[in-house]
Amino acid sequence: MADQTKTDKLWTPRSVAETKKIYADWADTYEQDVTAMAYATPDRIAAALLAQQPDLGAPILDFGCGTGLSGVALARHGFTAIDGTDISPEMIAHAKAKTGPDGPLYQSLWLSDPEILSVKRAAYGTIVATGVISLGAAPPELLDELLDTLDVGGLLAFSYNDPTLADTAYTGALAAILKTGKATQVFREYGPHLNAKVTGSDVLVLRRL
Repeated sequence: MADQTKTDKLWTPRSVAETKKIYADWADTYEQDVTAMAYATPDRIAAALLAQQPDLGAPILDFGCGTGLSGVALARHGFTAIDGTDISPEMIAHAKAKTGPDGPLYQSLWLSDPEILSVKRAAYGTIVATGVISLGAAPPELLDELLDTLDVGGLLAFSYNDPTLADTAYTGALAAILKTGKATQVFREYGPHLNAKVTGSDVLVLRRL
């Protein structure tokens, strides 16, 4: 799945079952494929988060962790207390194999139910959702739901790729959150997501108010 013709199919509306099948079929070659496409967003999000969260031991939830590339990026930037969750058991199997200097990369790792948000309120002060809230993946409402699990001052770091930025449902969800004052945008920067022939992305960090 390492060419644009195939990746274009990712960013179209589909059912949860179809999404799970895509990632079940892709799990074993996912990292090889996205690395070949210069997948930049995990490191961009980790760097943006570091500027807002200097406590490297603060608990972080890698929501939609996939095979663990986002967790690897967070660890590379010095974060040490990372948990992860995903809806794909095949992807999580790869995340479980990731290790850090002191053992498993993820302190806790669990399979999510896509119909129920399995995050307790105030369990995390920081949530990362790399490429998760996007066209063809999680719906725009998830942005609001994840913010609701954060206490005042909590951080949500996420990305909107080009197809998602072109969808008013997603940009409208963000605009509504900022307009109502539920959160403030403390970082936003456009840059590479996959290589220039595929798509760029906005990396954003919101602080819960």
